[in-house]
Amino acid sequence: MPFVSAPSLQFLQTAVVVMALCNFVLGVGMFFLMQVRYSRNLAHGTRRISFANLIVSPWDGKNLEELWAASARDDREAIEEVLASDSQLVGDDEREAFQSFVTGCSIYAHWIQRIRTGRSLERVHAAKMLGYFPDERGVQALADGLRDPSPKVELSCVLSLGRLKAPAAVPALMNSLSTLPKSIPAITLTAVLAGCARGEPKTLVGLLKSPEDSIRILGAWAISEVADQTVLRELVNAAPDAHPEVRAKVARGLARIPDPASVEALITLAHDPVWFVRLRALHSLGELRAPEGGEVALAALADEVREVRYRAAYALRKIQGMKSEAVLSILRTGSRLGFDSLISEWERAGFLDSIARDIAEPEGTRANQSREFLRVLIGANITSTLENFVLFYPNPEVRWGLANLLLESPHPAVLDRLQALAKDPRCDQQIARAILEIGLVD
Repeated sequence: MPFVSAPSLQFLQTAVVVMALCNFVLGVGMFFLMQVRYSRNLAHGTRRISFANLIVSPWDGKNLEELWAASARDDREAIEEVLASDSQLVGDDEREAFQSFVTGCSIYAHWIQRIRTGRSLERVHAAKMLGYFPDERGVQALADGLRDPSPKVELSCVLSLGRLKAPAAVPALMNSLSTLPKSIPAITLTAVLAGCARGEPKTLVGLLKSPEDSIRILGAWAISEVADQTVLRELVNAAPDAHPEVRAKVARGLARIPDPASVEALITLAHDPVWFVRLRALHSLGELRAPEGGEVALAALADEVREVRYRAAYALRKIQGMKSEAVLSILRTGSRLGFDSLISEWERAGFLDSIARDIAEPEGTRANQSREFLRVLIGANITSTLENFVLFYPNPEVRWGLANLLLESPHPAVLDRLQALAKDPRCDQQIARAILEIGLVD
């Protein structure tokens, strides 16, 4: 054991005591700071409730101005928070009157002044408050704020314009896209542009011609959220764009426009060299339920990318419906990967459940076709879902029918799995005995 001198030991003990005292003092200090913060928040919340009880219908602009003018800064913020909250809660029959009450008083004029001349935090707060009350003056002030030197103010202006969904702000937003802070997420800008252009997507088509990839992507994305017949030509023209993100967003937008031109462009995009463009085009063909897209979706089941194969199965289901004949055709002539993708996608939509349900029906064409289809699946050793049905399907006739079909399987592994399934306590006891007896005979 190494030797430690007495002075060194005493120094270490003193250091430990000092550190313990420091930690104790720090802990006490943090506790009191949290208490102070809690007390302040509690007091602020109490004042806010008090002001909320004063600002009620019928609203009196003069009394509100007097109350606000006589209040301290913290109380003014509480009053403003009440106004913002009430703007979201007031009923539709009183909304217009409430908004006129706020925009017509000096508080609203104060926000417009502050967003232009206040300090940074004051401009942020003013921009936030202007976003709750639609008014031409506020929209213009927010549009001007998109050129503010503070990124925080610019972000607040963008968010408020999005909340207002002001069509008048579209030109300013479009002109500011290249100068806005990169920290503003693209999805936020997209939502704001789409919200402001809702009902008028054609106001955004200029973005599709920008030399900047990022702006064309934003434009195509925003248009895809609100696309209608008025932007069909522009979307079709943008379909061959050099950037794959633009092409994918164009495909997404075309799903909103049922038109032969949309289908033609989507069929072309379904053969795009970039996989996520093909995926989006196939999804849109499915959404349009375009008969012309059936062959494209069928061919795409052989795509090298799994996600594209799944979307092709989705499109085929939407366009042609879930038909056992199509499944058998793909199983016999197509790739196994394509078949697996198709059956997995359709299974989520209840395809095998509907087929299994048929075998409980009386003898007939449909019931016999379903049985033959299930025999083909079992012969291809595609049985996992059917085995689960033997355990859990609510109709006992279906469970028995499936168990009998599975016992006919030529694959020894299927019988092995059935015997393991028969030992599951959740398995119907009569079915379990039948399975085990077949195993003993074999």
